[in-house]
Amino acid sequence: MPPEYWEIWLDTQLSPIIAKWMSEYTGFIVKSSYSLNLHNLTDTAIYNKAKLQSNVILISKDADFPELISRLGSPPKLIVIKKGNCDNRVLWEFIKPNILKSVKLLISSDVDIVELE
Repeated sequence: MPPEYWEIWLDTQLSPIIAKWMSEYTGFIVKSSYSLNLHNLTDTAIYNKAKLQSNVILISKDADFPELISRLGSPPKLIVIKKGNCDNRVLWEFIKPNILKSVKLLISSDVDIVELE
């Protein structure tokens, strides 16, 4: 699927401001779990909604998503953030250097999960 058709969905642990910054930086459509009304759903329900859409890259700090994708398959694709609690600016500065490379790898290959650590 061409890059312009992909969306990035941020899990609940990631602030909507990160979605805004990421969208501005990458040019991709980036949505927070709050704007998608997913913040009260289980991880499995979020996975199923993303799977139906088929062009979604989830970004999460949650250890359940790698297990779901490994067990049930892709789509969705996944970027796992391995960074402890910190403020939004620090988290964005952690994500920013590798986000474009990670998204492009997921879109253009058979890789289903990328970890940022």
